[in-house]
Amino acid sequence: MNITDRRRILGPSNAKSLTFDRSDASVQEDQPKNISSGPKNDTMYIENGIVCNSNGSSYLEVKDRDNVEKRTLLLTSVYGPRPSRGAFNAKASLSVQFKEVTLEKIPAGELREVCNFLTNVFNAVIILDRYPKSGIDIFLSLIHSSNGSQDYDLETIITACVNGITLALIDAGIEIFDTVSAGLFEKNVTVFMKNGTEIAGFWKDDNGSVDEDLLQVIEKCRQHYSQNRKTIIDYVVRSRNGHK
Repeated sequence: MNITDRRRILGPSNAKSLTFDRSDASVQEDQPKNISSGPKNDTMYIENGIVCNSNGSSYLEVKDRDNVEKRTLLLTSVYGPRPSRGAFNAKASLSVQFKEVTLEKIPAGELREVCNFLTNVFNAVIILDRYPKSGIDIFLSLIHSSNGSQDYDLETIITACVNGITLALIDAGIEIFDTVSAGLFEKNVTVFMKNGTEIAGFWKDDNGSVDEDLLQVIEKCRQHYSQNRKTIIDYVVRSRNGHK
């Protein structure tokens, strides 16, 4: 009696099962995931694709090693490009909205300034001409922000927003000119592109330090930018290769 299982396709009778080398597995498991140290003595945790109904998303957690109370948790989601109604536009329109889900309350005027700043930055970063008659909506959800002595540090939040938006755009597959990142020094935030040779945005707090020369401030921001950009690129490369 023939009892061959006809419900599946059987391989050759002399086939051998595949074996994989796990010599590096123990080394990789001992290393922390998505954590990188920077010149500001902070650590960064990154996770992409956690908002299922969005086109792209990123979760960013930045913590200070010396001050456990100083941390920023940010969730960024991107929707689009999706068709827009009305007259034909040769390039996509961009909107950035900030939502606070923390106990700390940032004044509405400051939030509008932050959204306008981020919109201007990424209008120069995203290749909007590739998406005619479309809209790209970016939503920022601040989960937690604390600076120890005060409720929040706006400049740290802005830095996290720039890095989080870049990661979410990459996750959404939206074309950008470069891997944009931000660097922070005291109360100054500088957004760089093209490997730090071009400035896409500069934020300076009126109450910040004025002792430093502007060029020195930008250079110190560039050092922080370089580390943040390296962390972002390392994460993207690892995630594309299946290692997060």
